[in-house]
Amino acid sequence: MPVVSVLMTSYNHEIFIREAIESVLAQSFTDLELVIVDDASNDESQKIITELNKKDERIKSIFHQRNMGIAKTINDCIENSSGKYVAFIASDDLWTEDKLAKQLRILEKNENLIVWCNAAIIDAKSVPTGYNSSEIYENSDLNGYVFEDLPSAWLCGSSIMFKKDNLNGIRFNERMKYLNDTQFYIDIGFKYGYYYIEKPLAKYRLHSNNTSSGDIKNWYHDSLLLCIYFLHEYADEISYKALKNIFYKTCVISFIFCIKVDLWNKFNLAYPIIIASAFVTLTIKNISYKTIKHIIFKVKSINILDKLHG
Repeated sequence: MPVVSVLMTSYNHEIFIREAIESVLAQSFTDLELVIVDDASNDESQKIITELNKKDERIKSIFHQRNMGIAKTINDCIENSSGKYVAFIASDDLWTEDKLAKQLRILEKNENLIVWCNAAIIDAKSVPTGYNSSEIYENSDLNGYVFEDLPSAWLCGSSIMFKKDNLNGIRFNERMKYLNDTQFYIDIGFKYGYYYIEKPLAKYRLHSNNTSSGDIKNWYHDSLLLCIYFLHEYADEISYKALKNIFYKTCVISFIFCIKVDLWNKFNLAYPIIIASAFVTLTIKNISYKTIKHIIFKVKSINILDKLHG
């Protein structure tokens, strides 16, 4: 059994995937497996994966017969992994050669951390832009128990590493196309703390084919699902800060993104109202529920004190 399972999803990244795979295989820490699940690419991605698989037995490749979406693909990566730790990398991103080694040193001291790091931003030709993710994205350097901050945080998925057993059933939401990673980071972050490494050990690629471009309907759809999920799942844990961040993520960010893509799109009229209404309704319901519990607890406490003094 390898110490680390590196999980890579693949879909139509023939231009980038060879370099991504090679950056994993070139790690100074070598006791790893690279699990690649290709989601029915129609370019040369599968051919490249097969070619490199023949050269390095650490690669485990799986090919979907039909396109099943990013969440199902990464879940299949998880199910087919066997390492103690798992580390994610997208098929268009890269790692520095000491990335795993440095993260493992942290996990050896506390294996219940979620270790992630800063990322150097590169372009389509792998040329550094001169910026790191911490410089251009808000809340992109979170450290510690940051559950309340995660709804509006930006995490470089290709930098994350943690103990597989700590998932304990947590998976990516296959009903979501774009925000399944946000829900995943929230779910695992509810149980464990994050450890942030300032040094950029990952390289995050910005290019014209980044997945979320222009898909307004599904962006709003995911925002609604995330809002409902968070307010239901964590009703007893929601603070003002968490509420503010989930509202910002699902109601504000989604609207700003979509009007920038297409100001006059019909979904810009309906979905913001639907999401905001869901947020208000579920918030009132949850606050009322917690208030009732608080009152009941107080009444019980008074009764107990009366009996003691009686």
